Amino acid sequence: MGLRATGNFRDREIELVWPEAGDSAAIQLGLSHLRAHVDWKWKDNSAGAIHRHVATLERAGIQVAVLDNGQEVYETIPGTADSLLADSYELAPQQGNALVWDEKGLMFRYLSEDEQSIAVAIGPVPFEIGRSYFPDSIEDILANIAVVAMIMAVLVIAITGVFLARNLSRKILAPLEELRQSAKCIEHGDYEKPVRVYSSDELGETAAVFESMRQQLQENRQLRLVYEKNRQELLAGIAHDLATPLTKITGYTSGLLEGIADTPEKQRHYLELVRRTSQSMAQLVQNLFLFSKLELGKVVFQWQIVDLAELLNEFVDSQAYVLAEQGFQLTCRVDASLVEPILVRIDPTQFRRVLDNILSNSIKYKEEGSDGWLNINLHIQGNAYQIEFTDGGRGVSSEELSRLFETFYRTDKARSAAAKGNGLGLAVTKKIIEGMQGEVWAEAARPKGLKICITLPRLSPEIYL
Repeated sequence: MGLRATGNFRDREIELVWPEAGDSAAIQLGLSHLRAHVDWKWKDNSAGAIHRHVATLERAGIQVAVLDNGQEVYETIPGTADSLLADSYELAPQQGNALVWDEKGLMFRYLSEDEQSIAVAIGPVPFEIGRSYFPDSIEDILANIAVVAMIMAVLVIAITGVFLARNLSRKILAPLEELRQSAKCIEHGDYEKPVRVYSSDELGETAAVFESMRQQLQENRQLRLVYEKNRQELLAGIAHDLATPLTKITGYTSGLLEGIADTPEKQRHYLELVRRTSQSMAQLVQNLFLFSKLELGKVVFQWQIVDLAELLNEFVDSQAYVLAEQGFQLTCRVDASLVEPILVRIDPTQFRRVLDNILSNSIKYKEEGSDGWLNINLHIQGNAYQIEFTDGGRGVSSEELSRLFETFYRTDKARSAAAKGNGLGLAVTKKIIEGMQGEVWAEAARPKGLKICITLPRLSPEIYL
């Protein structure tokens, strides 16, 4: 009654003071409103005023009828007042007021004190403490929607979080872990395991740079191993090729000192052998010194623009006569399609050393008991001039072709044959040609012999103008 007296009563306000009763308290309060209206006959006795007071009951599914002096004042459903009144007497035959509210439903009948007015309320509303009798209002529906929306939002956030976490793990954490493991492998000198690149983003670019660094480190280590092997072979070759002539010199000088060479002719012969052996050692040391400077890039080339055909012909002219007396033929042929001048930019002195090395190699390995020969052919090959040195010597096997330009490599496995050289000539040749931006390689000649090919970049004849 206190809430009703305030004039601000709402259906659900009763829950504030009696929450455990649920909606039953609101229905009881609605019946109290109906009774008060019949007793007091409020000033406003219109159907609209009654409807405002019994709206709680009607929302719960209870039909209401009010009669005054036998006239219908208010009906929830028009034309049902008499039937409702009759139903009430069937449920409660006694005269006067009655209230039946059990598991079957609600019946309320009230007769005013002056017995002029009567109110009836009947509905299929079973009595149960805490039960909700009212359908959801718009506010309740909106509240429920808000709750559902909040739950959905939480689920979406949770699912999104799980997805992002897995995505983060797959796209960032896993590559980072693999990158860390690769870094540890490199730290311990293991360059074999490649670094996988998962994506093209910043992390993928980092992994690609890391993989490039790993490959460079691996290549550098392999290069160091090759250099170390070459160094060891170089030292072994130097030791061998110096030991042999030194042993000879020691033997010759001992023969002189001990009187083995007891005639002037023998003494002169021994001294000549010592001189030749010393010259061979001097040539070896000179080649070693030149090779070391070439490998370190310390040789300063004296660049000149020369006519290659003219240089080759001069070399052949200076050597052909002497070689012919020794039974060795040296010739040069320039392709007729070449337009003179045939210009190249080289160091003439160093290039003549190359020609001397190739000629010397052909003479040393010519067939025993037969005259040797070396043919030089010059022709054009793309943007370069190609020189082919073809001899009729013993040649080498296909396995040995790629090793001819290694330091101290000789096809003579005995290596003690000093007359066959020290194995540095072609290695020096390769370094000189590469220093002149050219290429050199070896091929098998047909039907026998060896062909050494050299290419040098072409220069335009207009450079003379």
